[in-house]
Amino acid sequence: MKRKMAALVLGNAEYPAGGELENPVNDALDISEKLKSYDFEVILGTDCSKAAMEKKLKEFGDLLKTHDVGMFFFAGHGMQIDGSNYLLAIDTDDSSEIDAKYSSLSLDKVVEVLAKSKALTKIIVLDACRNNPWKRAWHRDIAMRGLASVYAPKGTIIGFATSPGETAADGVGRNGTYTEALLQHIDTKRLPHRDNVQAGKKHRRRRQPR
Repeated sequence: MKRKMAALVLGNAEYPAGGELENPVNDALDISEKLKSYDFEVILGTDCSKAAMEKKLKEFGDLLKTHDVGMFFFAGHGMQIDGSNYLLAIDTDDSSEIDAKYSSLSLDKVVEVLAKSKALTKIIVLDACRNNPWKRAWHRDIAMRGLASVYAPKGTIIGFATSPGETAADGVGRNGTYTEALLQHIDTKRLPHRDNVQAGKKHRRRRQPR
């Protein structure tokens, strides 16, 4: 019997002055089209507000009630606060870490939505470790850069653009470096999911920004 597959794909680029990114919307559009070619039912969001991200996550959760595979993809700014990860909306309040925390999408919430779904295979791909443009204003310690490690519940694969605590670069072409590599390798036949999402990380290491 053919598996039913669903994906939530988000790409945010139009952040406030100083935080703009070049590639995330393209990343989301290209990943969305690729997944559709594999018969994924895709919920797509670009340059989303916090409310829009929450709404689309709820729609995704409802979709997972009847699907066997669930995939979440995010490209944009992400940060760790108090050991938890947050995915920034274009209207995230950057006045302070507390304000940013409660006006961003919690990655823990995304993980929980997938974990409590009926999907047997769950995949999270994050091209979301761009440098935090507000870290200086917040007097952040260097150890707090990038994203923190994430616990993967049973049946869940999580792919990061880079190692925990490190940052990744926006791409020099249409896509971010990690997403570019993922798109390059995703069509490789008989390649396990884990190897596929890790391929982007290896590719990024070969193309470190100067």
